[in-house]
Amino acid sequence: MKHLDLTFTQLLSGLGLVLMCIFSSVAQTATVSDLLITEIMANPTAVSDTQGEWFELFNPTSNSIDLSGILLSDDGSNGHIISTESSLLVNPGSYFVMARSNDTTSNGGFVADYVYNSFSLNNTSDQIIFSDDSGELLRLNYSAGFVPAGSSMELMDTVMLPSNYAASPTTYGLGDLGSPGTTGSFTQPLAAVPLPGALWLMGSGLLGLIGFSRRQQSC
Repeated sequence: MKHLDLTFTQLLSGLGLVLMCIFSSVAQTATVSDLLITEIMANPTAVSDTQGEWFELFNPTSNSIDLSGILLSDDGSNGHIISTESSLLVNPGSYFVMARSNDTTSNGGFVADYVYNSFSLNNTSDQIIFSDDSGELLRLNYSAGFVPAGSSMELMDTVMLPSNYAASPTTYGLGDLGSPGTTGSFTQPLAAVPLPGALWLMGSGLLGLIGFSRRQQSC
């Protein structure tokens, strides 16, 4: 009986190890859905909108997230497929600026990580949407009154609701207000958050009962 008990325990342990590997692999897969849209400059005044519009992403996970092949769009006719010769990674704990121009002498004085076309930010209401063949992955909607003149809107926490954004008080480049590519004025520096491990679940016998979800919800 003792021999059979030991064998059964070993079988459970082996099964737990297999499940741990499966769940760990799922838990550690970060996607575009995990990104945060942390700052939006829709109405610069130091330069024209066609040169100075930008928005900023932040990766709060511990894995790089690839933007290659992603469609950037709104609910209207704007649409740009992110196309690069290799992966376009947003690294863990990093900010990533997407803009209409990377010419620092005409875009307001900042360095963009990626330049898009066929997409613009309306000064009244608009949407920033990321999607792929599987559907919509990330969205931010804003409406009339959200966009100030000459200032970006910064996310104050980790919930992407329009009410959680505020006008930046920080001057950059040629005189507009914002913090493209750096930590904003309203929050402590965001850091990459390690995804939960599964080793302790195996030991407690709970691995097969608990699932992980890392899909970032936004409005």
